[in-house]
Amino acid sequence: MAFQPIVDTMTGGVFAQEALARGRDGEGAASVFDKVPQSALHLFEALCRQRALEAVKEIGLDDTRISLNVSPEAVLDTEFGICETIRVARSLGLHERQLLLEFTEKEKVGDIRAIRDLIVPFRKRGMMVALDDFGAGYNGIQTLMELKPDVVKFDMGLINRIDTCEMQQTLISSLAEACSRLDIIVVAEGVETLSQARMLQSIGIALMQGYLFARPAVGLLPTPAADIMARLM
Repeated sequence: MAFQPIVDTMTGGVFAQEALARGRDGEGAASVFDKVPQSALHLFEALCRQRALEAVKEIGLDDTRISLNVSPEAVLDTEFGICETIRVARSLGLHERQLLLEFTEKEKVGDIRAIRDLIVPFRKRGMMVALDDFGAGYNGIQTLMELKPDVVKFDMGLINRIDTCEMQQTLISSLAEACSRLDIIVVAEGVETLSQARMLQSIGIALMQGYLFARPAVGLLPTPAADIMARLM
C-alpha cells in the first residue's frame, strides 16, 4: 500500500492520508485491480483496507486520518464489507474518527438507502464519508444528494485547466459554493502546478491532493513539499 496526503494549503497541515494499492513494480491501483477476478474483488478490497490500517499502526502515527477506498457494492458485503474494516480498525486500536471512507467511481451506487443506513452508527462515532472523482464516472449530483457525504473530491478532469479556463473556474466556483452551503468539505484532486493551486485558493478551496504536494509513497505517510506549502500560505 502507498499513501498520498490530502493537504490543507491554508494551514500547511495534512487533512488525511489516502491509501492506494500498488503493484510489485509500482503499477497503479487500476492495473492491480484489473488482475483480480470479479468473484474476489470484495475480498481483495477488504485486504487492501486491512493492510493500509496495519501499515499506519506500524508507522506509529495513531492520530492520522486514513482515507480508504471502497466500491459502493462492497460496503454491504456481509463478510468483506465496511463492517469488517471497522472491526479490523478497532482491533488495531484505531477509532472511527480516524477513518475517511471514499466511494470510488468504479461502479454505480446501488441501494444508497441501505448503504446510508449501514454506516450511520459509524458516522455518529466520527467516521467521514467522501465521494471520490466527483464529475467523472458514476458519482454525480444524484448520489451526492442521496448519500449526503461529508467530503466531495473534485475529479482532476475538472481541475486540469482551472488556471486558464474561465468555464472551469465558473463551474468549480459554483460547485464549491453549493457544497459550502450544504456543509460539505471540498477536496481538489490532481493538482500539479502552483497556478492551479493558487486559482483554487482564490475560489475558496483549501484542501488539495496531487503531485505538486507529494507523490504516493509505499509504506510511508509522506509530508507535503515544504517549499510549495510556504509559497501558498
